Amino acid sequence: MMSMQLSQRSPRGLFDPYYVPDLLLYRDRELESITGVCKDSYESEYGVNCLVHGIGGVGMTVFSRYFLTRIIPGSFDAHTVYVDAKGKDVLEIVGELNDAIHRKENKPITVAFDLDVLWMQFKRMASDAAKRTVFVIDNIDERNEDVYSKLARLSKEIKASTIGVLNSHDYRMLTKLPATQMAYDFEVHLDTYSQSQLYDIIRMRVEDTFPLGLTEDILRYMTDIVCEFDASKPKTSIEALKVLWPLAQRGQEIDSDAVRAATAKIVTLGQDQDYMDTVDTISMNDYMTALVLEVLAEHLMRYRTETYIDRQTLNENVQIKCEELGVKYTHSDIEKSLQTLIFESIVFESGYSHNLLYVLVPPDVLYDSALSIRRELTRGK
Repeated sequence: MMSMQLSQRSPRGLFDPYYVPDLLLYRDRELESITGVCKDSYESEYGVNCLVHGIGGVGMTVFSRYFLTRIIPGSFDAHTVYVDAKGKDVLEIVGELNDAIHRKENKPITVAFDLDVLWMQFKRMASDAAKRTVFVIDNIDERNEDVYSKLARLSKEIKASTIGVLNSHDYRMLTKLPATQMAYDFEVHLDTYSQSQLYDIIRMRVEDTFPLGLTEDILRYMTDIVCEFDASKPKTSIEALKVLWPLAQRGQEIDSDAVRAATAKIVTLGQDQDYMDTVDTISMNDYMTALVLEVLAEHLMRYRTETYIDRQTLNENVQIKCEELGVKYTHSDIEKSLQTLIFESIVFESGYSHNLLYVLVPPDVLYDSALSIRRELTRGK
């Protein structure tokens, strides 16, 4: 595995929550949809309201900010205003809207701390603005939904467009309310990514941030883990890269141990005693299964720069081990044992190829357990 030099690139792509990539991968259909609707409303001079939603971490903020900063300037001439409503009360949100529209119009603002006064200032400036505006309110939930509803109704009066961004849980809850149902015109649902799509997204972020990148195996290993445990979400991958970045900055080798540590928050089974009890129970009931697990773990423990072992290598190594121990070797027994380990989520098949196998528990832990059990079974014969 390659060692890293001190990064001369900015880690903004990892640590800035409002980072917008130069290219937004695999959202062409959704971007085309929202661009077409907003452009039509702009050219035909009517207001339109959109809700963008998906599961948390799938990239709703990136999507809305990409549309605001990359697509709108090349599609139509409008003011753009983005407000993140997360953790803010109604007064703060309206205050930010008011401040933003005044800055867009380059007009002085009168300081006010009364909600009604702030709203009237905002409404007056938004109505008289030289350009129509596209407003984005991010992180809508039940605490600030009224602000978006009020803004959406205003958009009809002043021929502006609004985009409300929220997770699908809040979307299902809030769209049942009459006020919200009347407030939006269409929706854009952002689905989870496929494994290959997520891999490309992670790779692009690595290329933007890490000085020498990461090896293909490391990126695939991280993607396999995220897709297995956290619904193919870019946010989880970025959180893992945040952990790896300081290691790379210090010149530390990024190997499978580092990736397992970086993704530990979403993978709890490695620290679960019940999981290790399952390993013991399976191995105790089947000598060959213990042997297969021992050989697999030994390989990954010996070659720590390798994140996977392929089936052919595993079969060859098991055959060698059987010859050393004087144990009868049959390919069908190996496959049966391997399927048991996969079924019990002790060994995993890569989403890129079922021929590639990986583990989530440190290989030395699995090796010690499997070796101890195999020896115990041998003594009991």
